[in-house]
Amino acid sequence: MKKQYNIFWIVAYGYILLPFLIFVLGWIKLYIALPVTLVLGYCFYKACKESPSLWEPEWNRENIIKIIFIVGIIAIWVYYSGIGKFVFQNTDHPYRNGIFNILVEYEWPVLNHEILAQNTLGLHGSGTTGLIYYIGFWLPSALIGKLIGLREGYYAQAVWAVLGIILVYYLICVMLKKIVVWPLFVLIFFSGLDIVGIFLTGVNPMELESQLHIEWWGNPYQYSGMTTQLFWVFNQAIPAWVCTMLIYVQKNNRNIVFILACSMLSSTFPFVGLLALALFLCFSRKYEGKYLSSLIEDTATVQNAVGGGIVGITTFLYLSSNYSGSVIMGENIRGPEFENSLPKLIIFLILEIGVYGVLLYKYNQENKLFYFIMLCLCIIPPVKVGFSNDFCMRASIPALLLLMILVIKAVEESWKKKDYRVFAGLMLVMVVGSVTPVCEFKRTLSETFRRIKQDEIVYAEDTDMLLILNECNFAGNIDGNIFFEYLAR
Repeated sequence: MKKQYNIFWIVAYGYILLPFLIFVLGWIKLYIALPVTLVLGYCFYKACKESPSLWEPEWNRENIIKIIFIVGIIAIWVYYSGIGKFVFQNTDHPYRNGIFNILVEYEWPVLNHEILAQNTLGLHGSGTTGLIYYIGFWLPSALIGKLIGLREGYYAQAVWAVLGIILVYYLICVMLKKIVVWPLFVLIFFSGLDIVGIFLTGVNPMELESQLHIEWWGNPYQYSGMTTQLFWVFNQAIPAWVCTMLIYVQKNNRNIVFILACSMLSSTFPFVGLLALALFLCFSRKYEGKYLSSLIEDTATVQNAVGGGIVGITTFLYLSSNYSGSVIMGENIRGPEFENSLPKLIIFLILEIGVYGVLLYKYNQENKLFYFIMLCLCIIPPVKVGFSNDFCMRASIPALLLLMILVIKAVEESWKKKDYRVFAGLMLVMVVGSVTPVCEFKRTLSETFRRIKQDEIVYAEDTDMLLILNECNFAGNIDGNIFFEYLAR
């Protein structure tokens, strides 16, 4: 492998592995954490060494200007998402701010001995809870917050987000074999036809209020566009984007389990979608000679078996006492439930993915991945895990990102072939779909300026840390938890 390729893989694998390493050194007994860190360091080295060669841009003046512009647009996108508490934040942010504050201000591992009278975990004045949540995205910036200060930690959170999106966009350029700007705007404005859906519910699109989140039109079904994911669930979305693209560009299985495992601590719901993608790619590769022996040889690497095993098992043990985590890990006694509103489901699928599927079919008739993506996005919506529709919104993130990748490829190919019907169709659908992210930007801008004008704090008020540590969605009873009894400090 050429030396210049190692730089990207070092940064990319470092991005997905660093949160877990911080977790190990901060949460786990030192005599366990140190050898685990050394072993994972070796697995990291093997992953970088055995990664495929990638296209590399020429560092000429034109490309450097494009790169500066792209990084600037990504930074603006992150700035208006609410990450870093610079502008208005959507209603999910108070809890995310509270979790980040806990990570900065509490000692690791985070334990809570103050049990509220009406505790959602079933404790009443006794017992101990711990912060048990997919905290991976915050750990690098939380460490900076601990060392320098909370405000600086929020700044670092925004920088970490920008870096993740840069990695994703670089791989999009690798796919196209050139530094190009226009796919960045597809990334920002890609969404389903939610404006059509909300019109069908009886709301006049011309009278939309800035506070209305139009992707809720299909409740209980919802697929989130890229901007919506960034503005609402950045902590899950960005790591999931990075891991999806890393899995997508692999030409073999040598690192695929390692990458998959690294997603668990940050993107627990998207992990389900990533697992399906990884299995599909693993078993759809072609080998010379005996298939089974070649598949095992290709997959049973040190970084997969040892690195992926350590990261995956440790993360599983940590998350298993959280209600949401136990649902994902297969411990929901009731099992998944299925929504049965068939007419709404059909309309939802047509508007969110069906139109794209029809336009993409011409250039993907022989592409197995296309059929896999469409199948996943048809299966996911009816499944309900727990008490909300988070599974639909989050497990779909990898497949939605890959659907967008296929759209970018089709736009590029149809333009080159002068296939203006497909090109115009895709552009029209994307323009209509862009109303959703435009509404997200509109809400942020209008609320930010309104609050500035009224001399209010622009960002959301943080949820009380003690409330979070008594909430089943973010914490769990550590009594009897293998991780906290045998591994945690």
